[in-house]
Amino acid sequence: MTMLASCAGGAQPAGQAATTTPAAAAATTVPAGTTPTKARSGAAVVATRLINLAPVDQRGHATSGWSIDRNDDDPNAPIDCGDTSQAYPSPAAASGDIYSCAPSAAEADACWPTAQARQMLCLRDPYSPVLTALTAQALVAKVSAPRDPVPLGLRLANGDQCRLRDGGAWGSPPQHPDYVGYYSCASHGIVWAPQESSTGGIDRTTKRWTVLVGGETGPLTTVAVTDASFVTTAA
Repeated sequence: MTMLASCAGGAQPAGQAATTTPAAAAATTVPAGTTPTKARSGAAVVATRLINLAPVDQRGHATSGWSIDRNDDDPNAPIDCGDTSQAYPSPAAASGDIYSCAPSAAEADACWPTAQARQMLCLRDPYSPVLTALTAQALVAKVSAPRDPVPLGLRLANGDQCRLRDGGAWGSPPQHPDYVGYYSCASHGIVWAPQESSTGGIDRTTKRWTVLVGGETGPLTTVAVTDASFVTTAA
């Protein structure tokens, strides 16, 4: 296997309409075939909008509207993205050859390879148009997108923005000791759900997704998800 100098396209989450819009100008797209439905009160219920963020192209270059921060790159402390025999896809990837790298403290769970050997571009914050350049330990094998990717970012109806958990030790709510945290939110705590949730803690049973949000103490509140951001590679 050889080092990837570009990222090939792949499958998208079901029903998702791709975009290549940077987070700074995040134009959202309602999934094809979805229409607002009526709640019992008569108010329209709008489906959660699914977004593909495409900050890197197939040559490993940042796309228009995205900048690169190189301040955190330390070649003496490289991230682990796998090697030429095995590598791991980003859990939020809607296309192939987007990587999840360790350690979790690096927030490098959505990384693209570049034309420069062992140089990765990682999207740490889905709500900021900035990529972080980090050096990997080794060249990496190709990877396919996960079968059921989970969003890297959630924007909630209460205005909060939540970022997918990337490791770390979190507690559980006292009233739900079997729950774990799936997303960290900027203002209202954590997205909680039972362990081993296949949807990343998101209730997707209706077109308007919802999550349970709260701190490690106190009640949990059901909040609607207005949009969910995955990652892909620009053509």
